[in-house]
Amino acid sequence: MTTTTIMDPKTTVLPLLQDNTWPGSAEALALANTLPIPTIRSEAWKYTRVSKLFNQPYAAAKGDASVTLPARLPFDTTRVVFVNGHFRADLSDDLKADKGIVIDSLKHHLSHGPVKAHYGQVAPIGDRLFTAMNAAAPTDGLIILATKGTKTSKPIHVLHIVRADDPRPQLVQPRDLFMLHEGANLEVIIEHIAQGTASTSLINGIRESVVGEGANLTLHVLQNEANGPAHIGLDGVSIGTKGRFSIDTTTLNGSLVRNEVNVALAGPEAHAELNGVYVLNGTTHCDNHTYIGHDVPDCTSDELYKGIIAEKGTGVFNGKVYVKQDAQRTRAYQSNANILQGDDARIFTKPELEIYADDVKCSHGCTIGRLDEKGLFYLRSRGVSEAEARKMLSHAFMTDVLERITNEDWRKHIAGLIDAKLETL
Repeated sequence: MTTTTIMDPKTTVLPLLQDNTWPGSAEALALANTLPIPTIRSEAWKYTRVSKLFNQPYAAAKGDASVTLPARLPFDTTRVVFVNGHFRADLSDDLKADKGIVIDSLKHHLSHGPVKAHYGQVAPIGDRLFTAMNAAAPTDGLIILATKGTKTSKPIHVLHIVRADDPRPQLVQPRDLFMLHEGANLEVIIEHIAQGTASTSLINGIRESVVGEGANLTLHVLQNEANGPAHIGLDGVSIGTKGRFSIDTTTLNGSLVRNEVNVALAGPEAHAELNGVYVLNGTTHCDNHTYIGHDVPDCTSDELYKGIIAEKGTGVFNGKVYVKQDAQRTRAYQSNANILQGDDARIFTKPELEIYADDVKCSHGCTIGRLDEKGLFYLRSRGVSEAEARKMLSHAFMTDVLERITNEDWRKHIAGLIDAKLETL
């Protein structure tokens, strides 16, 4: 009689999670050994299957891979380059142009006071396996520290390139920490692209952002990883009194994408704005999970996500707004709208409000439908081809999200990429 030994699938990643140079890495590794792999039985992962990510052995990410830098953005930025999660100073611009703003590899600053005060505090591990994995052994990361009243002279463009020069899949674990002191103002563009044989790799990233009193942090995220790796990401954000935080996430390509944004409105009159666009086809799976905690009175939040899903693409949206009992005079709005193109396209959407205060104005909602047939007929009757008519209506559907992007140059760039993607549907 023969017996079969069933191995713990986490053995494919745990041997790589040994880097004691990072704060709390040993404790995180111990937790990673005990926390279960999320399954569809967990409400937070009900529609996103990640167990398959642990069915293959991974190699440590190499930062010296030869890459081809894409053309620069059509407007002036400060470019910071990471290859397979490793900071590449040789490919980056001069990062000391703005006085009072530190832009560097996070590894170089682990012993500094501000890092010690905030690292691991905004995105605690809790019961999240992927956070424990990242905290046990980050690949590298970006620190941006903006001192009181400082402002970037131009947007910071963080370019993440994943490339594997050998057939083995890589485990890439970026770890960022953004800290804005009182009155600081930062605008950061974060772009993810894939090159070479990166399709079986896994990116597991965490970004913690601390927005001080009266500070303003704007993040633009572009996920355009054609034939790219699985991408699990978490943004943890804490916003102080009168602070403002805005993020717009555009997902155009990828295999399995999971975007989590966890925001704490921690000071009175803080504001958060979360926007997202996803255009999915093929077998791309994109899961947007958001949480906005109204922890104190007089805070506001606004959330708008829209998606177009075609072929066998799958979209997931789960947005939760939580209003504590003392968070009076809260104003919170949330909306998710989707268009399905084809019988195999799927969307799972779940907007949530949990309110314990009585003086609030909150709303949430979702829609799922097809392109407007009357509008399509009208355009066709005016001589517009069907393909062009569909593109025009799809672009119009996205317009109100794009108009929320305050940087006009970035808005035009993203609109062009979306139009190019719509032509492939």
